[in-house]
Amino acid sequence: MILKINLITACLIFSWHITFSQTHQLTLENQQVDLSKRSYNVTKVIDERSDKTNIGWVQRGMVNAKVNANFANPFETEIRNFLNRNLVSNEIKPNIQIIIRTLKISEKTTFSKETGFCELAIDFLLEKDAQLFRALETSLTNEFPGGMDATNKHPQSIANAFKQCFEKLDLVDLSSPDFLLASSPDASVDEVPDSIKYNFPIFSEPIKTGIYADYEALKNNTPSNLESFYLDNKKRTNEPWNGSVEVIPKFQDTNKKVKNVWAVAYEGQVYVYHVGEFFPLTIENYALYYHGYGMPDNQSIATSAMIGGLLGAGIASSAENSAAKRKMVKYYLDPNTGGFGKTILIREAKLD
Repeated sequence: MILKINLITACLIFSWHITFSQTHQLTLENQQVDLSKRSYNVTKVIDERSDKTNIGWVQRGMVNAKVNANFANPFETEIRNFLNRNLVSNEIKPNIQIIIRTLKISEKTTFSKETGFCELAIDFLLEKDAQLFRALETSLTNEFPGGMDATNKHPQSIANAFKQCFEKLDLVDLSSPDFLLASSPDASVDEVPDSIKYNFPIFSEPIKTGIYADYEALKNNTPSNLESFYLDNKKRTNEPWNGSVEVIPKFQDTNKKVKNVWAVAYEGQVYVYHVGEFFPLTIENYALYYHGYGMPDNQSIATSAMIGGLLGAGIASSAENSAAKRKMVKYYLDPNTGGFGKTILIREAKLD
């Protein structure tokens, strides 16, 4: 009996490692979005992502193993074909090039559901009189309910993100380039000043007190919730955080904690929600960063779930969270999307 159980466990672990090592492929070939009113000739798609090895990650299998995701076809081919199928092109419409700065998908799982995310940042370039002009720089982070399986919904989410970016382009007058910034022939390497690249209210206005459901709301300084809240403080005693203060926002009327939001802002200071707690965000010179806990590693959680069921997963989750809190990490955020950029391990407490 013991031998049988061990064989089953070994097979499950072997199966999980095979799943983990695979890349999940997806395609936009069957995606149809209503871009019929958007008439542009897309002459070029330029891939300027900082990481071109994948387009993010998804969760696979019974234990939600994290695996890299990528398009089934070359990146530029997938995007170009998708746009050609959905846009109306003709000779009298504007010729545009698009530079993709960010395209990243990810997922989050709780006990009852999965949530998917799509980050997209695009620069639109107008071709006019043998010259290139920067027409628009867009960025967004979309969140969508995935039910019990968010993975299959990513193609539609990516398609919808492109639609939203083109809707923003519709608001730009492309009939004359007089008020647009001229670009070099190789616009992908243009050194655009940060004051133009990141011309968002978050960098130019006093931040309004309120609750922000996502980064897009914070970037535009438009709180998602203006319900009154106050800040409770609690000193941290664990290393390497000993001496710092945990900020706990609570609603004024109910005294309940504010949770599961992107950030809160109080009297000009922004606090980012990270691994279950809030950490002060620094905004300086068009840069965004904060010091927070390390990120829990879901790999051991998934393995424990196979071996010990939910109890095993719960024990592993507790251990992962404890390990994460022993780290102080500096997180830089992408000013366009709010996604993670560079991370630096500042300090890590030693095990007892």
